[in-house]
Formats: sequence, structure tokens, C-alpha cells
Amino acid sequence: MKTLSLLISFTLLNGCTHFQEQPLSPSVSFSQLEARSLQQADLQQFIANYQHGSKPSSQWNLDRLSLAALYFHPDLALARAQADSAEAATLTAAQHPNPSLAISPFWISNIAAAMPWIFASSLSVPIETAGKRGYRMTRSQHLTEAAELRITDTAWQIRGRLRLALLDVYAANETLRLLQQQAGIGQSLNISLQQQLAAGEIAHADVLAAQLALEQTQLNVTAAQKKQVESLDLLAAAIGVPATAVQGIALDFSEFSQFPHFDHSQFEQLKKTALHERSDLKAARSDYEAAQSALQLEIANQYPNLQANPGYTRNILENRWGLGITALQLPIFNQNEGPIAEMEAKRRELAVRFEALQLRILGEIDRAHAALLAAHQRLTVAEQQWLNRSDYLHTTQALVAAGELDQSALKIAELALSIAERAHLDVQVENQQALAQLEIALRYTVNLPMPPSMSSATQKKNPNAIQ
Repeated sequence: MKTLSLLISFTLLNGCTHFQEQPLSPSVSFSQLEARSLQQADLQQFIANYQHGSKPSSQWNLDRLSLAALYFHPDLALARAQADSAEAATLTAAQHPNPSLAISPFWISNIAAAMPWIFASSLSVPIETAGKRGYRMTRSQHLTEAAELRITDTAWQIRGRLRLALLDVYAANETLRLLQQQAGIGQSLNISLQQQLAAGEIAHADVLAAQLALEQTQLNVTAAQKKQVESLDLLAAAIGVPATAVQGIALDFSEFSQFPHFDHSQFEQLKKTALHERSDLKAARSDYEAAQSALQLEIANQYPNLQANPGYTRNILENRWGLGITALQLPIFNQNEGPIAEMEAKRRELAVRFEALQLRILGEIDRAHAALLAAHQRLTVAEQQWLNRSDYLHTTQALVAAGELDQSALKIAELALSIAERAHLDVQVENQQALAQLEIALRYTVNLPMPPSMSSATQKKNPNAIQ
């Protein structure tokens, strides 16, 4: 008995995991967040690992910023943590139930023998039936697949939001530049009109109209400056860094400087692929398969598990061994109808969720495509307006050089061209926004190719993630 007790104690102590406290400190996590920078060495190494053969650049384009977001963004860190939890649950699902040992010493007070103790022990060995462990493992594997697919889906969403945020910065910068240009032209025009007013060549109302237009432009400049600051803050949030991390960095907007190209002949095939292969759709399908395995498990639970109970009794100088009997649960009051009904209802629910998700994806794709087509139609009008204003400016310059028009007419023509450029910019940004929304809906890079290593980068653990 002493040997058996020592063996049990050693097994329990040697096999146990000990708790290690990891306190969560808001001040420490805040300091870590504030210290994040796009220049830190570990981020640069992370980017270099996934841009093999690419020359280091001092500018941040969409691809480099996407990798920075994959490294920093808390949404992706959360998706990875949830995948780790699902993977850890597979260990639980694969576990065999432990046997249990009962030791019962009895003291007999009215016995005359020298040994008034009787030692009885029994071992209970559970035996699962009907493949329950296999169903548990299959269900856990499907849930792990779903969690891993949601990592990829989260990465696509992060990239989509980042692209829109970077486009917002580009639009804010260009809008501010054009408004400042208009303000400069308006100031020169106002001076020229003041001179004409002093010479009695024009009425005061003409000067007042120009002054009001200049004041409105100056107000628009201040609003654009505010928008520029806000867009940088949104870009920092889309990356997962503090606003100070994006201040002063060189951003590459070359992707947005031209009108986007999309081969509309491929649209139907891309839509069909998205409705079958989008990562969130595949995750929903894995959830459904997990529900099927859960239903199979509950059906298997109708069949009782077995339990073998061999025993041993030490009675005075006798050793008594019991072969034990097999204990099983009798399905008298229920045959697991409730859990089976719950899992059947859950499976139906997930089937409906899958169809609803497909319908939502279809709507997202069609809306984004329609917006892109509409933006392309507006492009023709905006380009024609810009060409007309450009021709008018060239004509005005020739007339001023010939002495037939004064400088105020030239400034008016320059101002009209700048306004046309602003309208052209708006349509350009609208096209890029529609393309970004279509990319998010398709989970496919429809303009510039996604870095080939992006899908593997989504699985890369972030050593700086707050635990």
C-alpha cells in the first residue's frame, strides 16, 4: 500500500501543469502601443522576410503598409489567438477519459485478530463506444479550419480598409493642393480686379463676387487641412499604430495617380469564384461541417459508454481479487433526444446562415461593380470638362499675348481649369473607392497584384502582440 500510494503521488505531481500568472497591465499595454513605429527593426525584418528580392524603399506604398498592418493590427492578432484556442481544443477532443482508483480502508472494532484493518480498492476504467472520440476530433478539426480561414478573411478586410484609408490621404493631399492653387489664383484675380475697379473699368459688384469666392475657397482650404490630419489618423488606425507613427513618413500614391483598370469581361467568373471560395464563406462551411459532427456525436451518445471495475481487497491475510463487472448507463428516462434535437436545429441554423452569407456577398459584389461602372461613366464627362477648360486656357493665353484680353481673363481661365482638375480628382477617387470595395467583396486583387507572400504572412506570429 505504501508503494502504491507513492506511485500515485509521483504520477499526479509529475504530470500536472503549474499555473503561471500573467497579469494584464493597462499601463504596460498602453506603453507598448505608443512605442509602435514603422521604423522599428523587427517590423523591417518582418517586411524583408516577405519581400524577397525587393530593394528596401524609403517610401510606403500599399503593399508595404499592408505588411505593416498584418504585423500590428489587433484584429489579426485576435483572429490568430482565436485560431490558437480552436487548435488547443483539438487536444481536449482527442483525450481519452482517465481511469479512476478508489481505495477504501475499513477498521473492524470487534475482531480479535491482530490486524483489524481491511483494505479494499477498485479501478474504474471508462470505455467510450460508438466512435464518440472520433466525432469529437472531427468537429474540433472543422472548427480549427474555420478559425484559420477567418485569419485570411480578417487580413483581406484589414487590407481593404487600409487601401481606402491610404486613398483618403491621397485625396486629402490632392484636394488641399488644388484648393491652395485656387486660393492663389483667386488672390491674384482679386488684385487685378481691384486695379480695374480703381481705373473705373468694372463695377464694384464684380469685385465683391470675386472676394466672396476667394473667402469661400480659403474656408475650403482650412477644411481640407483638417481633413488631411484626420485622414492620417485613420491611416494609422488602419495599420494599428499610433498617429505619431505615420507623421512625416514618405507615402507612395503612385497606385492612385492613374485611373484604375478592371477587366469587366472577367467579372462573372470572379463573382462565381467568390461565391464558392471566399474565405469567410469557406469558414461558414467548416462551421456547418462541425455542426454535422456534433450531431453525429449526440446520436452516438444514445449508446451508453462501458465501464470496467476490477477490484482488490486485503482482508486479514487474504488477498481477494475481483474481476469486476461492466457498468453501463441505462437509457430508461431519455435516449438523448434533447441534445440531438438541439444539434439538428443548430445544423439548420448554420445552413441558413451560409445561404444568407452567400446572398450578402452577392449583393456586395453587384453593388461594388455597379458603382465602378457608374464611376467609369462619370470619368468620360470629367475628362471632357478638363479638356475643354485646358483648351480655353490655351486660347486665353494666346489672346492675352496678342493684347486682346487682360490678365484677369487669364486668371479666370486658370481658375476654371483648377476647378475642372478638382472635379477630375473627385471622379478619380470615386473610381478608386469603387475598385477597393469590389476588391473587398471579391477577396481578390482586381487592380495591382497582392504580394504572393501575403497569405503566408497572415499566419506569421507577431512577437510584439500584447498578451
